Amino acid sequence: MPELDTEQQKAFIEEMMLKNELKGASKKRLIRFLAEKYQWDQQRVQFKLKRAILAERYAQSH
Repeated sequence: MPELDTEQQKAFIEEMMLKNELKGASKKRLIRFLAEKYQWDQQRVQFKLKRAILAERYAQSH
């Protein structure tokens, strides 16, 4: 996937935040990290993001 410009990156991150009902700068950093790691592939980022959020919630409960 070609590299996205800054505006496209922000739009991608905001879309993922809305889709997953997330808030906060730490979640934005997580999405940016995953997106860069997986070349801004929305499907892979979505999968990895859900896994990370589940792991975080599990860790908080124990």
